[in-house]
Formats: sequence, structure tokens, C-alpha cells
Amino acid sequence: MKFQKTLLITISLIILSSLACSWIVTDPNEQFIQGTWNQSGTLPEGFGWYSKYTFDKGGFTVQGYPPLRQSGSYRILNSKGDTIELELYDQKGDLGTENSKVTITIDRAKDAISLNGGKDFYSRVK
Repeated sequence: MKFQKTLLITISLIILSSLACSWIVTDPNEQFIQGTWNQSGTLPEGFGWYSKYTFDKGGFTVQGYPPLRQSGSYRILNSKGDTIELELYDQKGDLGTENSKVTITIDRAKDAISLNGGKDFYSRVK
């Protein structure tokens, strides 16, 4: 009986340890992008717009106006220097369900990111 309890406790600790490790973000570029990023402006016609990305330990959401919603999971394909390439999968929302890729350029000095080589940067929401 004592052996079974010890075995059960040991297995439980191993499972909990592996789950805890999966929640830890170790890549410095992935650590940097965690949180919410916003970009906004005004169209020439005078209408306001915004785009907001949130990255949260393997999950992402996109919100925007005019109305846009997308969510899913991500995995790192490549991370080097100030660039991280993600594969977006298990997606649902206005942009479809197909897997896609996004390349994020990081500007640590400005605390900003740019998506897919865009010239406009997203600012961190504090």
C-alpha cells in the first residue's frame, strides 16, 4: 500500500513538472512578444481603425476594427537575432482556418514589433 502511494505521488510530480515546463517560455524572442500589441490610425476618409495582436504562451488572438477576429495556437519555426517566425495553426475566425506563417521583427529599443516586414510597428499595450 505504501509503495502504491509513493508511486502515485512520484508519477503525479513528474506529470506536474512536465506541465509546468510547457508553460515556461525560454526563447528570448518569444518572451519579448508575450502580451498585447496595438496599432491604430485614421483612413483618408476619416474613419478610425485598429489592429491588436495578443501572444500568450503558445496561443494568439487578433482583434481589429473594421471588425476582425482570429484566434488559435502558434509554434516557433525559427528564432534568430531580432526575428521570430511563427506558424499559426488551429485557427478560427475571419481569416480562415488554414495554417499560416507570420514573421515578427522586434525593435527592443522602441518596445515594438512589426509583422511580415511591414514598416508600421505595433506598440506594446501596458
